[in-house]
Amino acid sequence: MPKLIVTMPDGTEVPHELGEDQITVGRLADNMIQIDDASVSSHHAQLVLTGGDYHLKDLNSTNGTRVNGQSVDEKQLRDGDSVRFGKIETVYQSEIASEAHPVPEHATPAVAPAESSHRPADFTNASPFKTKKKNRDPIGKGVMAFAIFSILAFIAALAKILTLQPPQ
Repeated sequence: MPKLIVTMPDGTEVPHELGEDQITVGRLADNMIQIDDASVSSHHAQLVLTGGDYHLKDLNSTNGTRVNGQSVDEKQLRDGDSVRFGKIETVYQSEIASEAHPVPEHATPAVAPAESSHRPADFTNASPFKTKKKNRDPIGKGVMAFAIFSILAFIAALAKILTLQPPQ
């Protein structure tokens, strides 16, 4: 018997066995499968038994219905399909084994080696940050030079004083 396993927002899983020919899913209590969540419409979707599996039909729900990540209005369900009603995730399980879901084809990008490694002539910096400018401060350099000269003159005068001999 097919099942619809509903994963509630708190993480609990609630299995629903699907035995009727027609099943409604929604937030209100008059649905056969009631999902008490604000993202689920009052009468969100309908499941109709066709050929051993269920056919899903969205009933113009506010937040929509997605099967395997794709927004749908109608879709024939297969074993293992992920169905999302609003924000509520469910998984459809069938006794009829279906073909494996096709894997998306992976395209290999075309890669070519660089022809040259020098910077193009029209290359500009794309950084949003300004480059740090070197400050040229001639007054600061003059003050530093004067301070160094003064210290050297002081050391020279001190050395001269210490080398003086007393008079005889």
